[in-house]
Amino acid sequence: MANGKQDKNRTNLTWEDFETYLPQYNFDEKQIEFFKDTFETVTNNRDTNKVTCFSPRCGIGKSTFIHTFIHCCIGDFFFMGRHEPQGLVVVTDSIKRLEELSNSNKNRADVEKSWGEVLEGWGILENHYKEFEKNVIVLRSDEPFKEQLIKQHYRPIVLLSTQRYFMLAESTRKQLFSFTYNSKPMKRDIVIFDECPQFFETVSINSVNLTKIESALYEGLSDEVKDKEFVIREFKAFKDRLLDQMDEKEKISKDSNVTIYWKDERYSSITPNDDLLFKVIVENMESLSKQYNGIWKDMLCLQKIAQEGAIFNSVKKKHGNYERCFMMVLDNREYFYLGKDKKFFVFDATADIDPRYDLDYVEVLSGEKYNKQLNMRITNVKMSTSKNVLCKGTKTSIATTNAIIKYLKQKLKHGIGKQRDILVVVYSDLLRRFQKDFKNIGYFGNLKGFNDFKDLCCMAHVGMNRFPNMAYFFIYCSCHIEVYRELSNMTEEESLQFFDLISKNHQKQYEYIITKIMLRCMLADFEQNIFRLAIRNYANTENVHIWTFYNTDDALYKELSSMIEDRYKPYGTVFEYEDTPEELKIEKVKDRKPPNGKKMTNVQKIISWREQLQQGTEYKIQTLLKETGLTDRQFQKAKNNEVLARILECDKTSKKGYYKVS
Repeated sequence: MANGKQDKNRTNLTWEDFETYLPQYNFDEKQIEFFKDTFETVTNNRDTNKVTCFSPRCGIGKSTFIHTFIHCCIGDFFFMGRHEPQGLVVVTDSIKRLEELSNSNKNRADVEKSWGEVLEGWGILENHYKEFEKNVIVLRSDEPFKEQLIKQHYRPIVLLSTQRYFMLAESTRKQLFSFTYNSKPMKRDIVIFDECPQFFETVSINSVNLTKIESALYEGLSDEVKDKEFVIREFKAFKDRLLDQMDEKEKISKDSNVTIYWKDERYSSITPNDDLLFKVIVENMESLSKQYNGIWKDMLCLQKIAQEGAIFNSVKKKHGNYERCFMMVLDNREYFYLGKDKKFFVFDATADIDPRYDLDYVEVLSGEKYNKQLNMRITNVKMSTSKNVLCKGTKTSIATTNAIIKYLKQKLKHGIGKQRDILVVVYSDLLRRFQKDFKNIGYFGNLKGFNDFKDLCCMAHVGMNRFPNMAYFFIYCSCHIEVYRELSNMTEEESLQFFDLISKNHQKQYEYIITKIMLRCMLADFEQNIFRLAIRNYANTENVHIWTFYNTDDALYKELSSMIEDRYKPYGTVFEYEDTPEELKIEKVKDRKPPNGKKMTNVQKIISWREQLQQGTEYKIQTLLKETGLTDRQFQKAKNNEVLARILECDKTSKKGYYKVS
């Protein structure tokens, strides 16, 4: 209820019921405390003006809680506390997770072990699992949606993907919140998101979207549709108008990227009659969606573009094709039915640090009291690992990744013994380079929610998942939508200058804000990644070692290191900081551009000559000078280079004047 009062006719859910279906694992006492506290909140908190978010640490068992809660909501007579199901909607990112949550037998063996004799005596156990199958439905993208909507009307528990939920038209979405049980109309008034929901969306509309919509209208509207000709003709005119504007606006700068806020001065609607346009689309939604699944969401975005304008963005690449699109920030608060008769809950371990939760209608419940000591060591290796450095096919890029691979092999060789028992997390562009040497490879943005590496105790985190400044500005806009709306008041020239400063982080008003949002996002991504390892297990006793590769001399990453320490040091995590690997320092010297058009510097000549010698070869300085053509004075000056001095020091033998390639 919106006012927070308890409905007297409401189905009662009891902890005893929940405990019945809780798997009989060796849960930590803090996990049990979390289950009890969360159950109490989910069953009693009815403040629908707020979305309530739980942020307990990764591995606490949120999926276990949700799966058990589904069992609890089915409805049976075991504790005589309830006789009807509790309506529930569960939304999650992963199809794999949906299948797990809808698996009625997942914890059956545990329940039978605990309550088997009692339940069998009453003939209840088998009935419950039959009820589970009848009362839970997963809305799948590979089945006719209209048929699924009919089925779901008779099932109290509905599971669907996050993407599907935010693509539903309002009229369709409303159908998720009611069902019929024994001919009695009932409500699904509890909604659980198993990951961060789309509080906002940054939507891009480009020529591909426009072409797909036009094609869907041609193919998805039958000739019997009375206004088909009007819809197709008018949409084509609007599409051509947008494409012409893209052509015109990208010419503002011939070589540089262009980002401006564009408003159409000629039109404020897609067609002369948008009511008719959308009436035709709604009436033919099923056939149109078969042609293009995103047609409804895209059409709503196009209507907003026509009415309010949008950000036009053109990215001119030095190599390959450019990208261009209209971008807009969509505020999705309507999807959370604030102040109405549905209560939304979110489970996300990093909600307390993720800036996407900085919304006036969101409350984040701290999970700090459920934390335990971590058997964890984090070693930072100081080196530049940005996308620009690592993901290009340059000599520096290859040398840097090779240095990282060599470093990890050496550490693992003298550590756990098996070099493949490590999870290496990199940019997606680097997967192939690391797959040659390591078995377990993940990439940024693709690890959250998966437990495939929960038995591993080592990780290399190569770089950080960092995006352009514009992405973080959009996050800020999503939490302060008035800032986004103010962009439409700018002239194109003003917005061009504004976005140029934003991209360079020189916009004084937002420079600090964007940096803080960036750091919080990187920390949240880092935490989600490292908790794929054995530390996610509350009973873990193994030492977990994580190597991070980024440059702590950089002010941004220095601050990130401080945030990581503040986050994990209270739980016993040990931190180490190592200098740049010697191999990489040598490669940097070799890659340095010589002055005045020379082929090589004197330092480069010496390093190059030495690298041609086989390991174990002895040499004297006179030999070095003769074969490199350097004078003693040039050699003495070259020795001032820190890298060369260290090489010679390592090569020095006990025999005076003799060196040996080590």
